[in-house]
Amino acid sequence: MTKIRFTKPLALAAALVLLVAAGASAYVLLSPARTWSSPPTYTIDNRGIPSIADSDHGATAARNAIVSSAAWNGAGSGTLVNATIGSVSGYSLGDGVPMLNFRDPLGSCTGSCLAVTYTGYYHGSTIDDADIATNSSGFSWTSESEDPGGSGCSSEIYVEGVMVHEMGHGLGLGHSSVSGATMYPSVAYCDNGPASTAADDENGINALYGGGGGGGGGGGGGSCSGGTVYTGSLSGSGDSDIQPNGTYYYSGSSGTHSGCLDGPSGVDFDLRLYKWNGWNWSQVASSLSSGPDESISYSGSSGYYYWKIESYSGSGSYQFNLSHP
Repeated sequence: MTKIRFTKPLALAAALVLLVAAGASAYVLLSPARTWSSPPTYTIDNRGIPSIADSDHGATAARNAIVSSAAWNGAGSGTLVNATIGSVSGYSLGDGVPMLNFRDPLGSCTGSCLAVTYTGYYHGSTIDDADIATNSSGFSWTSESEDPGGSGCSSEIYVEGVMVHEMGHGLGLGHSSVSGATMYPSVAYCDNGPASTAADDENGINALYGGGGGGGGGGGGGSCSGGTVYTGSLSGSGDSDIQPNGTYYYSGSSGTHSGCLDGPSGVDFDLRLYKWNGWNWSQVASSLSSGPDESISYSGSSGYYYWKIESYSGSGSYQFNLSHP
């Protein structure tokens, strides 16, 4: 049984802070390592959470986040989870029918616990069931449908990020020590960052289900040109660089942000673009092919951005060409 807890936002949470985690991934697999034999279909509680003021109290928002390509189904291993909205009146642990309950009928999630996943139902290396329960009465919840971008959020918890986190447990992941990862064990008020998986999460899920990079904008083909050129070197799997020159940049107008990565042959390097949303850095685009070269062309509004170049496997020097409004 695993839980996610919340943290009250510190003064730093509203400041523009770029935190770069160096070194290898720190994802954790449940022990013993186990997976579903085929993608499960979760029933999402059609009652929703009463404090969420969108059309169905967050049920659709949670369902869409769980199956989104920004989460586990876009992490590189194909479709890992399906979800449908329906009744959870038959909620029963270990019955082989995975459900996300927006209540906590067993009283397992209290205090600072936001939600809990019951991960103890498996045989050998195969998951049989992994139901989720929610502390819906202990907190005020919101959704992107109710409050897009967090402009009106105040001491509320986003349902999307919490449920994508819990689904990571349901698929076989434990808590990560990497701050900013979906599987990090706590989240601040008004932070929906966990709704989009990070590199550490994707490395973990691919360690379980196989696969390399997923989604993205295609490879650069080793022919990057134009823009400002930056160079660097990655030491091996899990290593990453931030560009330009280890920091972020500000774009004062909307337009296209273009990044092109040329890596050495025989490696798998990936490219991601992040934007500051007022509370944290959120991934807005990625190119995660299984080769050394990647490219992204992203049309975005004014704001702060940075690029992340990371090694899924292999080491060596790279060239990165960047242009932006």
